[in-house]
Amino acid sequence: MHPQLPSSDQDKASPYPGRYLPSAEQEEPYQDESAPKHWLLALLLPLAVLLALGILCWVVPEKWLSVESMDQAAMAMPFEPPRVESPVLLTGVPLPPENVQQTLQQRRAFFSGDFEFLERSLNQQRQQSLLSREGSIGYSPFIRSLEDTALAGVDRCEQWLQAMPESYAAHWVCAEVWNDGAWEARSERQRSDINIAQSVLIDERLHISNQLLERALLLDDKPIEALTLLAENHFLLGTRVDESSVAWERLLNLFDGEIDALGADLYPRTTGLASWYIEQALAASPRYLPAHRTWANFLQPRWGGAEALVLGAIEQARRAGIAEPDLHDMRDDFVVYPASFSTPGATQAYWEEAISQQPTRKRLEGLMHDQAGRENWKAVVPAAEALISRYPDDAGAYYWLAEARKMLGQTEQARGANLYATALGHDGATQNLIMAFIRGGLGVDENYVGPSLPEICKYSAALGSPIGANCLGAGYFEGGQPGVPFVRDPAQGYAWHLLASRAGHYNSQFDLGWMLYSGRVPGLEKEVAQDMGIFWLRRAEEKQHKFAARRLDELNIDRASWAYSSDNLFVLKNTIKTNLAWLRQQLRSLLA
Repeated sequence: MHPQLPSSDQDKASPYPGRYLPSAEQEEPYQDESAPKHWLLALLLPLAVLLALGILCWVVPEKWLSVESMDQAAMAMPFEPPRVESPVLLTGVPLPPENVQQTLQQRRAFFSGDFEFLERSLNQQRQQSLLSREGSIGYSPFIRSLEDTALAGVDRCEQWLQAMPESYAAHWVCAEVWNDGAWEARSERQRSDINIAQSVLIDERLHISNQLLERALLLDDKPIEALTLLAENHFLLGTRVDESSVAWERLLNLFDGEIDALGADLYPRTTGLASWYIEQALAASPRYLPAHRTWANFLQPRWGGAEALVLGAIEQARRAGIAEPDLHDMRDDFVVYPASFSTPGATQAYWEEAISQQPTRKRLEGLMHDQAGRENWKAVVPAAEALISRYPDDAGAYYWLAEARKMLGQTEQARGANLYATALGHDGATQNLIMAFIRGGLGVDENYVGPSLPEICKYSAALGSPIGANCLGAGYFEGGQPGVPFVRDPAQGYAWHLLASRAGHYNSQFDLGWMLYSGRVPGLEKEVAQDMGIFWLRRAEEKQHKFAARRLDELNIDRASWAYSSDNLFVLKNTIKTNLAWLRQQLRSLLA
């Protein structure tokens, strides 16, 4: 699940002082009649300051006020593109279910640049979903599968958008890529725990996502995916509900015949606000589940809403035709919060009772994760098997089944479950197998029969996985050494480390950062290479990479988390530029 979001503007402390004492209780201030009166100076000083600022804004060249971008993740690099080898199956491992095969084929098409197939496949899948007459219109499996790849696909996005500039799918998918990149910048922390640089990276990436989405709105007559993601992005940016609009409760009347009454004539809105986009998405497709979940999520008390509003949103979803299992999941996720129960055994009891009433996928996953979190491995096995029996495409179920089997000493079964989870595209299972080849375990020895390490890494990397990409990056650099089953190819090592770094793999971020800083990457000027190296070393340090932190300290380079870091000074400089540019615009408007 995604971490906590920023608080809204309404949550900020009031800038005004506390209430004064009643005038009858106030003491008369002491006045020194002999003191000189400085009223003229007090009047002229602010005017002089404003005049000086005005002159400064007027004479400063436009280019000096241009705001620079901090994010260097998508910067073009003089690397050859990663060579994508796309095996469709792993040796000796059964084929995944047909629906998973379709998603994996779409991912391979995206990361290999087969945009014609991807466009055709996504549009066909989308039209079938929109034409359904009942039940929920759910999430795109392809989009959900890209979440952990973050910005790994930015180069492919650029190529896709250039090849098909009028493609709705290209703009929507690439906006999702930048949204995933914003989440990756959080390093799985709460918004209150991240540093200034991370906040800036989040905002920059969300703004790029929004630019793509606003273009997408013009490319389709029912852009519900773009509308919903715009709403999420604006929630993240803090532009939630227009302060001049009616209360949030009024926005829950979308299915009471009051849509027209909630029109622009009743109250003004600011273009781009989350509530406006949500309303448009639900009006265009009342059964679109992601829009209902996004709305209910941000109506929670933790974001400034109220439980009554969440319950109202769930009721509106029911009346709109959202399927009963999805309504149960919304209540579990946004009202009950079973994982937060403090009483021992309460979470397990809740999931077991809920499953007996409606065994949804999320509820079965909830029970499995509760047992795994308490390391109750014997109970994890039946919980995972129950999930697999109903949802054989659930990669997480096979992963946790593998973990439980390993902890119970059932090595062969653990390896088999890890292999199948890897075939389904699960990064954790892929990592387990890679470590088994490197360090031993899971029965990977001289008698092992199954896919090789290069085969597993290439299969995973073709899906944009940070685990597979990091494996190829390291393998191509270390190839040719004893025990390394790769051919040495530094150019491909750079390419795959860059893809893994963009996807958020902190080992690749450290390795690429140090290679750039130390001048080992050809084709870059020294200053550019060092700046890029520092950028990636800081991203690795933010993820608690000990060697990245040590290397920054040894080089006397400030960490991004330090109050006096150059990243913070960079943000301060941009803030001053933004304010001066705004002041110049206001002055020019007054004089126009």
